[in-house]
Amino acid sequence: MKKHGGTIVFVVLLMVVGFFSFKDELHIDIKNPFAGKSEVPDSVVEEMLAETTDSIGYSADEATYTWEAKHTPDRERHQDTVELTLVYSGEYGSATVKRTQTYQYYKENDIWSACESSDFEVMDVQWDLKKLLDGKTYADTYDNGGGYTVTLSDLDLSAMTVTATYSYTPPRSERDQYHYNNYYVKNLNGERADKLSGTVKCHIEEIEKYGEMRGYYIEKPVGSLWLDSNWYYGDRDEGDVAVYCNFSDPIKDNSGVRVQRISNY
Repeated sequence: MKKHGGTIVFVVLLMVVGFFSFKDELHIDIKNPFAGKSEVPDSVVEEMLAETTDSIGYSADEATYTWEAKHTPDRERHQDTVELTLVYSGEYGSATVKRTQTYQYYKENDIWSACESSDFEVMDVQWDLKKLLDGKTYADTYDNGGGYTVTLSDLDLSAMTVTATYSYTPPRSERDQYHYNNYYVKNLNGERADKLSGTVKCHIEEIEKYGEMRGYYIEKPVGSLWLDSNWYYGDRDEGDVAVYCNFSDPIKDNSGVRVQRISNY
């Protein structure tokens, strides 16, 4: 009786080689029965982009932005992780924001669903102090009659200083039959005056929060605001008046440099 073991092994090997050659020819992925569904479609990315920009909250008047999406598919889990990067550019700087979201593919309904909600993270912020401070003039007048004007010059970014020429007018005094509120100011020498004016050199300091640099601020006292009122015994110190700036967000809610009261209360 003849033995055919060698022949059988040879035939089996031919079948295995032929199978893998056939698989490669047709580009079949044995591990992924959902071949062609490894990445979420553009419509899902665009929806993620819209959600992210709404959460960030910058308006079209405040900033423009560019964006890109990076896909990291997991074929075995039938998931796609999308890393969305947005770069916002405003008048006084820029901000880079990232958001990462994982999506699960469901063959039964042919849909991609977010695994869990994710929040955005601010990765980098650039503040343009030159545009904010160099040669700028800021002014405002309030309904209560108070107001200020401040002109900035001699910006030195190596020493982090800027010169401010300022004028500050306190709120108007009020008086009727039963009460009165008389506002006035004192300069740094303690002398009473109707308004404050002068020129000072201001230091530009870093804002630090949770051990990280979060922007810049200026707070240079130039006098104080006082109130003489029948509601109090003696004149009341309402707080320092300072050349002031909080430059934490280079894109949103930036009101420049002001001369204002720094409250004691």
